[in-house]
Amino acid sequence: MNQTLRSTTAQVATTITRLLLPAWIGGATLFVITSVAEQRFPRFDSTIRDQLAAVRFPWYYLYCWLTLGTATVTACLAATLKPAHDRRKALMVAILTSTSLLIAIADYTLTYQPLLKLITPPGQVRTENFTTLHNRSRIVNEIHLTIAIAATIAACLPQPSRRPTHPPQHK
Repeated sequence: MNQTLRSTTAQVATTITRLLLPAWIGGATLFVITSVAEQRFPRFDSTIRDQLAAVRFPWYYLYCWLTLGTATVTACLAATLKPAHDRRKALMVAILTSTSLLIAIADYTLTYQPLLKLITPPGQVRTENFTTLHNRSRIVNEIHLTIAIAATIAACLPQPSRRPTHPPQHK
């Protein structure tokens, strides 16, 4: 791949990463805010709350895979295509984004799926296992979103300007 194409592809991948990371963080934040509101709404009983969780969380994770998953791919692509002298920041963004995604995948597999079994059928009594898994999910999501926020900040920081290696010549 020629240098111009590599550079353009890296720039496009970086732009996509910069767009998708805050889209994921905003979407996840909105989801959490509305979910907490639903859980605290006094007219919703445990059956309705369980049904809401069973309906909403698959969409939450799908949105995660689409936004954070694609951001991970584009961050890794940018880190791979950037020239060596510009790669440090891109590599940090790729590592942070990948870490956040891997934590989200682990949360889905090890926490959400077992939680879903505990609320199916809806309206069951909350067990100690439910409380443990629910608290774990909250903590794990806080960690992975914090890492995604760090990746977003790193991705959006301006690239330091390179100093010329030779002093400018005056004519």
